[in-house]
Amino acid sequence: MRTLLLVSTLLVALFPTRGGAAESMVSAADLLKNPKFKSAYLAALGPRAKERWLAGMSNSALVRTVSFAGVDYQVATPCKPHDCGDTNLLVLYSPTKGTVVGKLHEKGRTTLLGAPDAALAAELEKLWKKEFRQQ
Repeated sequence: MRTLLLVSTLLVALFPTRGGAAESMVSAADLLKNPKFKSAYLAALGPRAKERWLAGMSNSALVRTVSFAGVDYQVATPCKPHDCGDTNLLVLYSPTKGTVVGKLHEKGRTTLLGAPDAALAAELEKLWKKEFRQQ
């Protein structure tokens, strides 16, 4: 019982939410099971949806939630196996709007997915740097 209490306390500390309770553990695979997300995600990828690591959202950390301009977004961070530093993606999904935007980084080249406006593109850049460049 003491171990369970310690694990629960650790989860709250590692995964805080606005309410202070631990968020439910959502994976990229869970997102892909949502038809609304999957459709918007594959549309945002366009022809790149044929790439296995992108289509399957390989190596993503657990999904977390961020708020920007009054909209909550789920954040997924897949990367290409054995090449995470140079080939990765940061995805923002708004469940209420049903939209997906992202920043795809491939060997120094960047592609924005889903046509984010200038403010959201700047937020993608900020989140991407924090996730993949530890800034």
